[in-house]
Amino acid sequence: MPRPTGRGYALLALAVGTYLAARVVGTWELYFVAFAFFAAVLISWLLVALTGRRIRVIRRLTPDRPVDGDEPEFTHQVENTAVLPGPQITLRSPLAGLSSEGPVLLQIAGLPPRGKTELKTHVGRVNRGVHSLPAVLATAEDPLGIVSFAHKASTSLVVTVLPRIVSLDSCALYPDLGLKHDWSGRQGLRSIGASEFRGIRPHQPGEPLSHIDWKSTAKTGVLMLREMEEPAGADVTILLDGTAGQLVGNAPNSNFEFAVRAAGSIGDFVLRAGHGVTLVSHGRSRRESRFTADGGGRRALLQALAEVQPNASAPLTNALRHLRADGAHLLRAQSVTVVSLSLDQQLVRALTKLKDDGARIGFVYVAGPSFAHAGGASSLLPFLPPKEKDLRDKRRSPHQRPEVEPPEPADNITLSADARALLLSLSSAGIPCLTVARGDDLRGRLSLWSASRAAKQAAR
Repeated sequence: MPRPTGRGYALLALAVGTYLAARVVGTWELYFVAFAFFAAVLISWLLVALTGRRIRVIRRLTPDRPVDGDEPEFTHQVENTAVLPGPQITLRSPLAGLSSEGPVLLQIAGLPPRGKTELKTHVGRVNRGVHSLPAVLATAEDPLGIVSFAHKASTSLVVTVLPRIVSLDSCALYPDLGLKHDWSGRQGLRSIGASEFRGIRPHQPGEPLSHIDWKSTAKTGVLMLREMEEPAGADVTILLDGTAGQLVGNAPNSNFEFAVRAAGSIGDFVLRAGHGVTLVSHGRSRRESRFTADGGGRRALLQALAEVQPNASAPLTNALRHLRADGAHLLRAQSVTVVSLSLDQQLVRALTKLKDDGARIGFVYVAGPSFAHAGGASSLLPFLPPKEKDLRDKRRSPHQRPEVEPPEPADNITLSADARALLLSLSSAGIPCLTVARGDDLRGRLSLWSASRAAKQAAR
């Protein structure tokens, strides 16, 4: 319901005072002045009551699914559905965690009957997640600012902000996977030893023509297909730690946000390499999602990562026990990558048991201390490959990649003596370990070769 503003109450008080003065003095002109003051308030009230409720607002973001750190364009389309000229309007559009900035405030001098307008502004850096923005609060006022009316002029808006991942051409945890597809449209790459020759057979309708063996086709006169055998461990399971007690820092600069980026980058690489990915989110409720190796699978992976939250009360070892109990027979044919916020003896035991069950384990540790404070760090154990004995025991392809050299260490990874000992014990058990910290170049840390190593190879 419209209400008088401070100016409106002052005008009403002046009208009452003028009326009383007219009664005392007996001057009829003062009665006209008092009624004029009352009429001004009444007309303003009617104008706002008839038009203030007829204001509608439609919001949209461009792009509609921004990426963490973007500054999207925020458009407010304001429409006056009344047959009278619209009042002055002030819009208050809450962001509710979408950005660290306060609510968006917009002002409109007025709208013609049945008229509309668009107001565009840019939102500050948005944060990953699924954000429900409350309705826009529209405050309508008459031109004199005597009466105002506030109401919700729009519905709530759900905005999904995708995590910002890096595109990997190789992965230190999976040196035998070759990159086959790049769903951004660029031509895919194939790494040496990513697949082995299996045989030649007739081409079937609907199969891709990229694997046609033209020499055999010329000999037989029939399209012949080169059949390749993929390496063991075709599917990859990524377990993302969301233990609330291990959270360090505030979004977007927290160890959990960095872990989400790391998990998304690894999952995206595996999908583009032509393998399926299963994402297991360790949160308040355990979520397991399966993604196929195509463009839709990559988009679904980013959507799932946008929804995860660090709200698990139980430690990560509980999720590992569930994983081992639910599908111990399936783990022998899969690879499991654990992206963890914590590192303790119980976690090392659980990972070692999974390794003993026959699963191929990769471990990514997001160093929480680096997100608590900046500077004063030493470069320790950024990447630990499995010990050489375990590597020699594996069946190698004749086209296997050469031995992987650890990336050059960063300057901001601080590890305690206990953490170093635990990482070394995992490496001794045949589990490759990666340690990432705040400020790291995630692409260089996760890639098979660091940027400096690639530059040396190119120079040769």
